[in-house]
Amino acid sequence: MGSQGDPVLRKAYRIIGLQVLVTVAISLVLLAIYGTLVAASAFAGGAIGFTASWAYARRMAVPPGSSPGAMLRAHVLAEILKLGLIVILFVAVLVLFREAATLPMLLTFIATLAVYWVALLFVY
Repeated sequence: MGSQGDPVLRKAYRIIGLQVLVTVAISLVLLAIYGTLVAASAFAGGAIGFTASWAYARRMAVPPGSSPGAMLRAHVLAEILKLGLIVILFVAVLVLFREAATLPMLLTFIATLAVYWVALLFVY
């Protein structure tokens, strides 16, 4: 796997940091307006998004000079891991946090996806 010194991994971590920042910002705004339940639900949705992104970044990292086939395999496996983790985390949140407000949770999750795709336009 790649190291912290890998420039690609550093860029990925910057994007994940933006996802965390957006999640916290949305959660704080919702806390002030709607209270703890809605804010916690929003944070849970955002956390699913940035946790899945972190898992993807860790898994897709390959040593410098890796073959194109190794890079492709790493990205495919990372994407499978990310999607599986998203499903598992959503199920876990919905089972363990039964009173979760689903709309703020889903919208904050979607916001983390939007951050990821928009940030890619500027980082790469």
